[in-house]
Amino acid sequence: MMKLRYLVGIIVCGSFLAACGPDRRVVLAEQLMAAKETDSAIAVMQGIKEPVQRLSDRDYALYALLMSEAVHRKQQLNAATDTLLLPAIKYFSKSGDSLYAERALYCKGHMERRLYRYSDAMQSFLKALLFLQGSGNNEQLYRVNTWLGVVCLNQGEYSGKVRYSKEALKAALSMGNNFYKNLALNDISTGYYFEAKYDSALYYAQAAYNAALVDTLPNQLRFVYTNLGSIYAEMGEHEKALEYINKSIALRPKRDSLAIPGLYNNKIDLFGKLGQYDSAYYYFQKAVVSPSLGNQADACRFMARCYYQMGRPADAYPLLSRFTELADTIRQRQHTEEAIALQELYQHEQLSIENLYWRSQAAERLSNVYLMTTLSLLLLWVASTIYFIYRRNRRRLIAQQEQLASQQEELYIQREVSSESLRRLVEMEQKEAKLKETFFRRLSQRVVLEIERGGNIILSDEDWDDIVQNADIIFDGFTRRLQQEYPSLNKDDLRYCCMVKMQLSQSEMSQIMHLEKDSVKKRLKRIRMEKMGADSGVTLEELLRQF
Repeated sequence: MMKLRYLVGIIVCGSFLAACGPDRRVVLAEQLMAAKETDSAIAVMQGIKEPVQRLSDRDYALYALLMSEAVHRKQQLNAATDTLLLPAIKYFSKSGDSLYAERALYCKGHMERRLYRYSDAMQSFLKALLFLQGSGNNEQLYRVNTWLGVVCLNQGEYSGKVRYSKEALKAALSMGNNFYKNLALNDISTGYYFEAKYDSALYYAQAAYNAALVDTLPNQLRFVYTNLGSIYAEMGEHEKALEYINKSIALRPKRDSLAIPGLYNNKIDLFGKLGQYDSAYYYFQKAVVSPSLGNQADACRFMARCYYQMGRPADAYPLLSRFTELADTIRQRQHTEEAIALQELYQHEQLSIENLYWRSQAAERLSNVYLMTTLSLLLLWVASTIYFIYRRNRRRLIAQQEQLASQQEELYIQREVSSESLRRLVEMEQKEAKLKETFFRRLSQRVVLEIERGGNIILSDEDWDDIVQNADIIFDGFTRRLQQEYPSLNKDDLRYCCMVKMQLSQSEMSQIMHLEKDSVKKRLKRIRMEKMGADSGVTLEELLRQF
């Protein structure tokens, strides 16, 4: 029977351990993601069938986070990703695991940005930033602050762009990462540029230029040159702006069919402002064939402006018409993308509702299975344990009944002894208090004798110091404890308390303090009621007795 009971216990413990242990496939997927082997991690996670039903809450939360991060790395975030992220965010936020919670919120911020939900993206990134506070994870602090700046720029909050980019710069400097530092300097410059604070924009752009040279980051110079060209153009220094635009073009690969035509558009605008219309037309022919509709539209707009400045409105009109067509097409495409995103979001929300329902149903079924299995095992264990306890307790019952009578008798004797001991202890404490008060009075014998002779008593500060010191020695820090309990008591109040402790009458106190008896009585009453907060039915002697 004993062996059966132990066997059942082992089975129950094993069941709980198996249910609580981490899934090795989730652990492997996390290791592969850390090693940047994203495809292998996805393959491992796809091998987990019915993860909602088969994984523990923590394993499923981690599985959901890793799968979302994998999709983010492959730039395939969509509204359905939110179905994975929500349980991960909920679990890790409640569990207090700030590392995983921050990662889930960071991924959610990118998903919402992809769906043009910039306000929600801002909230997700800000929540991620809260989990990062005090973590010392400067790389992630850099990333979150940088993307907060991007979202602010998308929403036209240019001061926010500057603020978060400066926080990103702090994180980059803490890491000693020169590449991140250069990007942050350019981001700050961009924020000031859109705020129309061109002096500040130029300061940080030049700082980025100097940092690129010192830190040997030649690939960053093309971005710095573009930034400087845009700033000088707004400041009206067109020649200098052209110089930096040309430097930026020279550093870009010829296959860059998006950025280079965009820079050609800058040159069309600058040559038009300088009155060099032939050069403007030359670059118009290069920019207008760009695969980007935005570059084509800008080329038509800038060249139309040049024709208007040349006094050729008939040539400007078709370009303006083409610009309008292209602008309408771009807006239509943008609206279509937003509509697709909204439709995707709606489908996701419907899917989330369905998934929530099925997940709750699956969790309930799984919980019921675990519950029934556990209850069956527990009932078997309880039944065997009860039988064993019954046989053991039956043998002990008679012995316990025999001991009960003798224990009750011993308890009665102990109570009698305890009552007598308590009575003696109270008497001893009362005698000790009286002895202490008598001893204190004897230590101040000179004062007592003068009072009894009716002499003129004049106590110096040294005499009072002796009295206070004697009181503290005999009564374990009498005045110190009094002042701690009642901080409003002053030096004179403490002297009155010492005289009360000496068992002096009010007449004797008036003789020592050279006051009328009524004045002493009023002073004692003020100490008792105003400074010690005592009720009118309690005397000062009774109050001081406990000290």
